[in-house]
Amino acid sequence: MPRQYRKDALIIFCLLAFVYAYFYQEGGYNGDSRFGLIFAIVQEGRLTIDTFQNREGTATGDKSFFNGHYYSDKAIGPSVVGAIFYVPFYWIQQIFHRISQPTVKMILTFLVIGLPSAIAGSLIYILCLYLSKSRFRSFLVVLAITLGTLYFPYSIIFFSHQFSSALLFSAFVMIFFLKERSELWKNWYLFLIGSLLGWALISEFPTAIIIFALLFYYFSIVWRNHTYRHFRSVILPMVGMSIPVLLQLLYNKLCFGNFLSFGYTNLNDPNFGSAMRQGVMGIHWPNLSVLYYMTFHPTMGIFWQSPVLLFSIIGAVFIFLERRYRDEAILALWVIISYLVIMSGYYFWWGGWALGPRHIIPILPFFCVLLIFIPRRLILPFVALGLVSIGQMLIAAAGVVMVPDKMVMKISTLGFFEYSNIYSYCLKQLEKGHFARNLGHQFLGLNSWSSLLPFLVIIAGVTIFFFLYIMKTSHRRNFVP
Repeated sequence: MPRQYRKDALIIFCLLAFVYAYFYQEGGYNGDSRFGLIFAIVQEGRLTIDTFQNREGTATGDKSFFNGHYYSDKAIGPSVVGAIFYVPFYWIQQIFHRISQPTVKMILTFLVIGLPSAIAGSLIYILCLYLSKSRFRSFLVVLAITLGTLYFPYSIIFFSHQFSSALLFSAFVMIFFLKERSELWKNWYLFLIGSLLGWALISEFPTAIIIFALLFYYFSIVWRNHTYRHFRSVILPMVGMSIPVLLQLLYNKLCFGNFLSFGYTNLNDPNFGSAMRQGVMGIHWPNLSVLYYMTFHPTMGIFWQSPVLLFSIIGAVFIFLERRYRDEAILALWVIISYLVIMSGYYFWWGGWALGPRHIIPILPFFCVLLIFIPRRLILPFVALGLVSIGQMLIAAAGVVMVPDKMVMKISTLGFFEYSNIYSYCLKQLEKGHFARNLGHQFLGLNSWSSLLPFLVIIAGVTIFFFLYIMKTSHRRNFVP
């Protein structure tokens, strides 16, 4: 791609990295279960979380119990990456005694979750720019997805969904450009594709559904291109994918005595353990009522929380008119629809204390393939709904992402507009002055609403700069305004 396009992507990366570093929220039981494993690996050199499972700062109810020891019940991907990042900070803690545990958790959340999310956001821009040749629309789509959906609040909290989302979409972009540019067919490139898919799998097990779709997409490209029909096209991605998978299996063996015995099959809580043993790890036949709650119900439906995604329906129609990218349109639609349908059968579909149906976060970046093809005459309404979406996600990021699930558990009895996680809970927390930790408060001493001012100024400033930058460079060769 032209050098100027890479500069665009770098600006977007820096913007998103700032956003995901500005806010931080505690991950509760889910996050502390993963942090317990991180601290156990680095501080004690073992996989049991006996020392941390009931300690302040890492106390968790999300744990497994086997042979007299407590373990994290989560897929190990984010914890392994977090342990690697934590090593130098632990040395600093031991030598200088200067970094507190809350600060370490904040830094690790950014490095493990926020940073990959920012990278994936820049890849969304690169892909959209390649598909549309419009820097302006590509920037709008990036902001709509990375700041206007659950992608945003779950990039500032130590959950695995957004980590897997970033890995899966990065693999998709790499496969797409392998199709478009044959010079990318290199050993390291193929290995990295498999590695990304493998780490996504051992971070969020249900993403196997998306991984199968991406593998089918990859091998269809290999089959149709004679120059790719080589054993390396099969072996290298599979080797890259098998390494993290073998790591998860080894963890299972060391902790639970069996390669195929996972943390979720040894849960300490008997009620959750019983539910997870039914169906396929708690997933049953699709439920149309749940599918409605996840999408169009005002309580936590993604099309209410992120109304800008409604334009994906229009974009899906127009992308099929662009024959060159029909394969990508079919893939995006399959990933989005199949994952929503299958996860509607999950017994714990709402995800406990959560802003929205967090399990479907891995599909959110794939909406960009549809959104980038909306017609130009709809840009103004797209911007309007994009601002609404960003504003609603900002309410949660500034206040609370882990919304109590008392109302959601009885969602079938609620009136249509009776309750909203964003307005009935998150906004009311802000009105009471309950703001989450952010850099404006930490470094500038700003409180409540004023702590959001630096964030809003930077976002507005970078956006204006980017559009002026586009206007300045759009006349050059190889650029389409």
